[in-house]
Amino acid sequence: MINTEKLIKELVKNGYSKQGGSKEWDMSNLSLLYLNDNMAKDYLKLKKHPRYKATVIDIETNLLKQNINEVIDCVSECSFNLIDTGASEGEKAKILIKALGKGVRFRYCPVHVNNYLINLATESVKNDKFSNVIDYSPRICDDFSNLDEVGAALRSNNYSKNVFLILNSLLGGYEINEFLFKLSRSMLPGDTIVIGNGIRKGERFEHLENYKSPLFNNWFIHLMKELGFNEDEVEYDARFTNERMESFFTLKVDKEINGTEKKMKFNKGDKIIVASLYKYYADELEKFCKMYFSSVKIFKDKDEEYALVVCKK
Repeated sequence: MINTEKLIKELVKNGYSKQGGSKEWDMSNLSLLYLNDNMAKDYLKLKKHPRYKATVIDIETNLLKQNINEVIDCVSECSFNLIDTGASEGEKAKILIKALGKGVRFRYCPVHVNNYLINLATESVKNDKFSNVIDYSPRICDDFSNLDEVGAALRSNNYSKNVFLILNSLLGGYEINEFLFKLSRSMLPGDTIVIGNGIRKGERFEHLENYKSPLFNNWFIHLMKELGFNEDEVEYDARFTNERMESFFTLKVDKEINGTEKKMKFNKGDKIIVASLYKYYADELEKFCKMYFSSVKIFKDKDEEYALVVCKK
């Protein structure tokens, strides 16, 4: 019931728009996609799917390895917090940890909205017994957009600098200006963020069929169940609209959801948007980052479908 209340509040906060005779509701907050452990586990299944692994995980991993010296140049000055945002298995953080070697001391700080994934990342890094990881400080946050609060809370005399890993296209789940403004405002000179995000060279939106995979339905359907719908009462689909990709469910029945404080009435044909992803051209992504950071370096894969951006305050 706690999760149902949380989703109802999100729907009420965002309201709805009218499309023809139906309503479209929006609860596409990326942080809600890890609301329970089953959602977290289905996300891990998606990461291992050959198509997703090839187009996101492997490309980003290779970009990080190929340009690791650029990242090290930005973070090797002193002891720091390595803030692994959206950590799941700690695999990307390990690339940086190994490259930094023994001369740099830092604290590993996996950050997520889901405790299962935080524990998974923490144990994964601990099991490798890295000599340069001096301490651990896992953090639960209620929303990835509040990363600025996490960074401020972690800063201390022993760990005065913050290095944020914002990988796996996590940035694409948010309005970029608001996200970067909030985060940059909380950062101090010398703090660094490493962004991994999908980019476009041709049409801004293409390959819609990738987002219609049953793996996405299997992941997102948990949200609808938490809201109070049965699986046979909704139908999954994806589309490009409003300058972003949207994943949504169309309701096949009229239904009233009862929360402790509010009742929500939905009609057959209404749509509920559960996930969204913004796509940028490389020069757009670089321009946005330069608005908030003094040093910005962008590295693209050979097909210009993914970018690694190293930004220093």
